[in-house]
Amino acid sequence: MKSVLVSEGVSQLQLELQLMNDDPEIKFIMMLLASQTDIAHDEINNLLVINPKPIIGGIFPYVLYCKSLLTAGVVLIGFACSFSMAVIPALSKTVEIETELQKQLPWQNMERGTLFTFVHGMSSGVQRLVDGLFNQYGLEINYIGGGCGTLQKLDQPCVLTPQGILQDAALLLMADITSGIGVAHGWQSISRAFKVTEVEGNEIISIDWRPAADVYRNVVEDHSGLRFCEIPFSEIARAYPFGIAKLADELVIRDPIALKGQRIVCVGEVRRGSYVHVMHGKPDYVSAAAGRARQRAMENLKGRTPQLMLFMDCISRVLFLGELFAREITHVSMNDVPLAGALTLGEIANSGYDYLELYNKTSVVGLLASDTSGIN
Repeated sequence: MKSVLVSEGVSQLQLELQLMNDDPEIKFIMMLLASQTDIAHDEINNLLVINPKPIIGGIFPYVLYCKSLLTAGVVLIGFACSFSMAVIPALSKTVEIETELQKQLPWQNMERGTLFTFVHGMSSGVQRLVDGLFNQYGLEINYIGGGCGTLQKLDQPCVLTPQGILQDAALLLMADITSGIGVAHGWQSISRAFKVTEVEGNEIISIDWRPAADVYRNVVEDHSGLRFCEIPFSEIARAYPFGIAKLADELVIRDPIALKGQRIVCVGEVRRGSYVHVMHGKPDYVSAAAGRARQRAMENLKGRTPQLMLFMDCISRVLFLGELFAREITHVSMNDVPLAGALTLGEIANSGYDYLELYNKTSVVGLLASDTSGIN
């Protein structure tokens, strides 16, 4: 396996890319770029366009390398497997997503396929993309990826593609490599199930035919003893996500990030007619969920030997855990398996048998196997 951390600017990045370009076994390169890296976006954009081998990935608030959480730095991973790739440059405006997928990424019957998925995390088209991926490819392959972007500039270009750094875009790469995917979050319900009665995109308008903010406020203030009139919404809400009832082991988490009048703005859509719980988490249990995701990924790898862990974890988990996030890294790490990854704005994965989902506040572990020539 060849994965490296670049921490010394554009010259080191150019050198490491050249080494991967010179390696005849490497077919494409994954680049995970921390948002505070001291390399101009124009320089990154130029490298993406001129590089002879495709570079895919994204810009994220943090990247992960070994056991380090980094606000600056670039993680590069070289892959030696065959692949096919699609770029959707205007995701929110692409109505016929399945048609676009059929055109750019026609179905291939891969016994061990893994679809790496990088999207602009705040694009309004993310849920339609996830639905389109499932309709087009089902669960015959594994999926892992997440939402790119930063918390400071939500509309900034952030998806890394051979066409450059794109805004409102999706990059999809189907790789001929075996993987085991594990998903877990550790949040627990503190309320009954409520019916979502009116929505608009990623904004919940009403719950049980009452203003969404009123329902949420009543539950959270009763449980926490805090008052939204005294503390900013985001500071309280980070500990109280929604859980959507699905046919899965755990509720699917949606992260409420802001109020818009009486509407609740979430990362990702919540569908009208779905049932949601208000969730809460104890730090120890939330951090331990990463270990459960790793265990599930190992089970889904079905006895093969992992060579790389790709860890896509939610940015809101580190905002909730703070210094305790180090425990999460300890829980997920494996002694003999290198770890690389990023903190994302939403996670995209299937757990090996469940419906493909867009997750929030969730740990997604992908273990890539060494019984193929897929990683160098």
